[in-house]
Amino acid sequence: MALQSLLVQNLRIIEQLDVSFAADANLFIGENGAGKTSILEAIDILSRGRSFRERRTTSLLRKDTEELIVSGKVNSTEQTTHLGVQKSSRQTTLHCNQEKVTSISMHASYLPVLSMHPDTHQLIQGSGLQRRNYIDWSAFHVKPLFLQNWREYSKCLRQRNVVLRNNASAGELLVWTKQLSTMGEMINIARSEIFQEISPIFSEFVSILLPECEISLNYHRGWSEELSLEAALLEVHNQELLSKTTRCGPHRADLKIFLNQQEAAAAASRGQQKLIAASLLLAQIDHIQRYSEQKCVVLLDDIRAELDQQHANALISALQTLGCQVFITAIELDQINLNGWEDTKVFHVKQGVCNPVK
Repeated sequence: MALQSLLVQNLRIIEQLDVSFAADANLFIGENGAGKTSILEAIDILSRGRSFRERRTTSLLRKDTEELIVSGKVNSTEQTTHLGVQKSSRQTTLHCNQEKVTSISMHASYLPVLSMHPDTHQLIQGSGLQRRNYIDWSAFHVKPLFLQNWREYSKCLRQRNVVLRNNASAGELLVWTKQLSTMGEMINIARSEIFQEISPIFSEFVSILLPECEISLNYHRGWSEELSLEAALLEVHNQELLSKTTRCGPHRADLKIFLNQQEAAAAASRGQQKLIAASLLLAQIDHIQRYSEQKCVVLLDDIRAELDQQHANALISALQTLGCQVFITAIELDQINLNGWEDTKVFHVKQGVCNPVK
């Protein structure tokens, strides 16, 4: 799995970009504000329909334009797939092999993208939603029914909350409680399996990046381990009648991260949080590639501003062993060591224009 080429129009400072990539590593160098990160954003948009930096389309559009376009060719051992995304302030249109599609999940399955950027430490510092998304991204790629089950659960959750807000009958609430419980237990089984698979891989990488620290993970499923989800919901029934919302279930799950037996969000320094997040990223790449037989595409935005030379080199060495395609931004060429990769390209970016460095 590799992104062979990319076409970008009207994304931030980029008016028009048409570039072909190396299969292993691609390095974009240039001054701050030159448009390097925008190229990584374009790759993320092609995969997920949105940027890791900005969710609002209006902030992504080039000045005085109304629509941005990103398209690309993805090569696998079996086929070449053409993906396309058009975004305006009103809508997002997706294409796969020139056919319009309605779900970005198809793009993500052809082009699994993971990114490390200045806000990646929020995986440690941020809300449980970000850590649930982390587990779910792996589940999406390795558990074929997970996305369908999650959509069904989300639908049941919305409807059950409506029933709670409307003070509906106990019988109607029980119907949605049973449906929610069935789907929620399925979500939890998938997440628990992902956690069991990914935890030992995480331990391997964190021992490389943070060998002096004791780091551990704990998955909290969102309700008591002693109860079924249906029993847990019945137990909090009176509280839910007051709060008008579903108080337990997979939507309340979290991945707890501990540094030396204390929660890392409070105990870890910013630098340690970045290295823990990097270890989680490496573990997820390895996990997806082991269990789905897909190759990931990895975006590293300005890692030399995030990590010192020693840890940046360790991260790059780990990525080289994983065999994924990598896109890296840096100010200077000598900040990143590309020697461990066979097929590489270096590009210089200035004012949104990208040219290969000979």
